[in-house]
Amino acid sequence: MIVGLIPDGNRRYAEKYGISRAEVFRKGVETLGMFLDFCFRNDVSHVIVYALSEDNLKRPKKKLEEVFDLYEKEFRKYLDSNSEVHQKQINFQFYSTQREVLPVSLREVMDQLTEATKAYTRHCVVFLMAWSAQHEFLNACLKAFREPESEMKSLLMVDVEPDLIIRTGNLQRLSDFLSIQARYSELYFIEKLFPECIEQDCETAFSWYHAQERKFGR
Repeated sequence: MIVGLIPDGNRRYAEKYGISRAEVFRKGVETLGMFLDFCFRNDVSHVIVYALSEDNLKRPKKKLEEVFDLYEKEFRKYLDSNSEVHQKQINFQFYSTQREVLPVSLREVMDQLTEATKAYTRHCVVFLMAWSAQHEFLNACLKAFREPESEMKSLLMVDVEPDLIIRTGNLQRLSDFLSIQARYSELYFIEKLFPECIEQDCETAFSWYHAQERKFGR
């Protein structure tokens, strides 16, 4: 089973509870850890996390720099050989459609983490950073023009298709998350802001998914 996650509502959570961006980021990391643990206990092979969209890059420079710094510090922790990432053998992958806008130091730690975990096959977490599905599709079309015999799947950066996409934050849209890969995904929306989610919300989402009759056009 492959799951996509759109963890929406972090900024609204910070405003709601009057806490800093760093504090809400830490809370979001805790919630993501809970979500990943639940997924891996329930036969999920890949989790695709919509971490930062291209549209997010339109935010004020100072706020973006803080977000970049928070991501870098968090990813750097996972390079420690004693971290849970290595104990649980989690493969980390990163995809960006506008990678050049990310700070060099953040790109470096992303590459280091990818390299450090590339041998792990037990679980996989895919982070979409500075990402746009529309941009990915455009790039795939350009590649198809140069490689007309290629199958579409081989032209896309993300080559797995989520069975279930979960979005938090009480908004019912994909917001440029995935396009072709989401063609047969079941979509589940949670009203809670992402840092408010608990394991029961995951259980409810998975129960709903398993109750669906998936026909894939047949």
